[in-house]
Amino acid sequence: MKIKEHFHHGPVQGFRLGYSPVRWIAPFSVCMYYLDGLLVDTAQRHMQPEVLDFLRPLPVQQIVLTHYHEDHSGNADFLRKQFQVPLYASQLTAERVAHSFPILPYEHFWFGQIEPCSDVLPLPAQIHTEHYQFQCMHTPGHSDDHHILYAPKEGWIFSGDFYIGKLKIFRRGENIRQHMQSARLVLNLDFDTLFCGHNPVFKGGKSALQAKLTYLETIYGKVEDLYRQGKPEGTIQKELQMKETILVKFLTFQDASVRNIIRSVIENIQIDEQNKTSVAKVN
Repeated sequence: MKIKEHFHHGPVQGFRLGYSPVRWIAPFSVCMYYLDGLLVDTAQRHMQPEVLDFLRPLPVQQIVLTHYHEDHSGNADFLRKQFQVPLYASQLTAERVAHSFPILPYEHFWFGQIEPCSDVLPLPAQIHTEHYQFQCMHTPGHSDDHHILYAPKEGWIFSGDFYIGKLKIFRRGENIRQHMQSARLVLNLDFDTLFCGHNPVFKGGKSALQAKLTYLETIYGKVEDLYRQGKPEGTIQKELQMKETILVKFLTFQDASVRNIIRSVIENIQIDEQNKTSVAKVN
């Protein structure tokens, strides 16, 4: 089963692609975007023929990766070679896509293993096309290498997986404190549109991001209170009525779950406590 959708928002073209090898499990879709010769992200490798069908008529002149995850970098090397264009990414992203980094069974199922890509250029502070200018900003949280592209004149943000809408689960390795810090940074910008890697918000993007930040801050505070009362992860999750989506938890081998949000809060608290202890010993 496949999803293949083409949509527009002003001059920006979006492409939604999804794949599932069986009919009884829905595809998990991802979006890539094209504007004025610039391609932002490259979708999953399982959809490579469809990606090329979308892009073949377009004058792709440069490619930017927001982060290394296989549903965003899956066709980076293929498209770089196909169009003979520069591919830009942060140093961390470049180091990871240079090799076939290990992925979990569900990632093989929905997305596919990336092709290693070593010819990656450093992501500059700004990306220019013929008619547009973008600021490249580091926004860790979803992953430590994550970047967004901000077009100040137009009020657009190409946000990769920085936002992801109302999804209230974390993958392993996501950092809730970094999520919040990045959101506060971005909320200082003037924008209205979030070209999200999964759930674009064409109007009211700033309000949507503020709502996401408020949710994360609320959860952080509640989890911290219960943790400082000595309660374990399972009890905290039950008391806060944070229910798992069982199918997602099962299919991802618990890589994506509500519990990971709670765990991230606790890990940050523990880091703070360790830092305080280290400072006290020095003094």
